[in-house]
Amino acid sequence: MNTTLESLLHSRILSHCRDLYTDGHYKHAALEAMTQVELALKEKSGVEDKYGVNLVTSTFGMDKKGIKLRVPFGEKMQKYAEALFQGAFSYYRNYAAHDGSKIDEQTCARVMILASELLDLIGASAVSFADIGGLSGFIK
Repeated sequence: MNTTLESLLHSRILSHCRDLYTDGHYKHAALEAMTQVELALKEKSGVEDKYGVNLVTSTFGMDKKGIKLRVPFGEKMQKYAEALFQGAFSYYRNYAAHDGSKIDEQTCARVMILASELLDLIGASAVSFADIGGLSGFIK
């Protein structure tokens, strides 16, 4: 397999992280990649007052009320998407934000690829108003 890193990355990751990565700022590129995922979640869901795992639980979580992002693989996969996003935020985003000293070139590339996958999943997810009572609940 002969695939370039750039061909695997979401356009948002390329525009915000490529220069950091190329210049050897791996911790910062990894953190920015996860920050772009967080911003995309906020943009798509309209939830502006939550961050990290709380944002994920709010937008994907089945046990909370509010506008949800519904993943494309169906209702049964919703909880797994929530776990995927929670794990990525808890492990990579928090580590990069609070330490990041062990993020090398290869780890950074993997974080950017994972962030790209998460961004693609956000893009493919549908906004659902069902949890707030449909259109009438949205208006209220």
